[in-house]
Amino acid sequence: MHTSQALRSSHFEYRRPGADGRVAFSAFCADYHDQDRVAVVSPRLEDGVLHTAYALLALTTAFYDVQRANGGDFFIYPQHFAIIGEHPPGATPARPPNGPGDKIGIATGAGRLDLTLDEAGIGGAWAWLDVWPGGNWHTASQTPAAMLKKAFDLHINRLFWPQDYTPRSRPVQATENGECADPPLPDYARKMLRTRLKSVYYYNTSAPTIEIIADQPAVDIVQFSLDKLPAPLRQTLDQDTDPPSSPGLESFRQVSVNDFLDDVAACFTS
Repeated sequence: MHTSQALRSSHFEYRRPGADGRVAFSAFCADYHDQDRVAVVSPRLEDGVLHTAYALLALTTAFYDVQRANGGDFFIYPQHFAIIGEHPPGATPARPPNGPGDKIGIATGAGRLDLTLDEAGIGGAWAWLDVWPGGNWHTASQTPAAMLKKAFDLHINRLFWPQDYTPRSRPVQATENGECADPPLPDYARKMLRTRLKSVYYYNTSAPTIEIIADQPAVDIVQFSLDKLPAPLRQTLDQDTDPPSSPGLESFRQVSVNDFLDDVAACFTS
């Protein structure tokens, strides 16, 4: 889906919870640049789609605003990435999958699903949010350390991260039964992340600091995205009596880079 044809910046509003009136896009995304590399950490396939879709569409629209302002025709997509959890943790094969037909065990609200790395598998819902092409869909062991390492490897500038998705203890090289566990990131990664990251947003949060309100064109696109999730997962979501948010509304807690790195400190070596 190329949302440059369907969305404009006027389709999005930004508000402070509990405050009257709108705030500027810059209150949500300060110092925006069209070359920003944005990633959504999605421990389960659907997490990021359910909780960050409007934010992704808003950032994508800002990206296309820059392209339109530059004039001329364009066929380009923003540098947006999905980092999706594999199940069980640590199941990543020794080498990458050979191609889009290879299946990987993906964590979902419907349990583990063996899915392919293409639009018929994990990518259909993300493609509708202009997280595309397929090289922008990544998987990692379903642990904070592995997800953070993938964000580091991708040189991410803006990061969407689930609230409370923090390591309980420092990663170790091996578990008690000898299985390989995710090693901690080196301390230089912490220093480089402190420099690279421009903003961090906690989603599915109980203490939001910014809200995005989207008009119907964006709501329609998000519904198309949800319809592309695998059938077993859609059935599970249809049975959910407590949806994550109202259509057209998302809330985030903006945290400083230093506070985020403190929250995930156990992911790094001492």
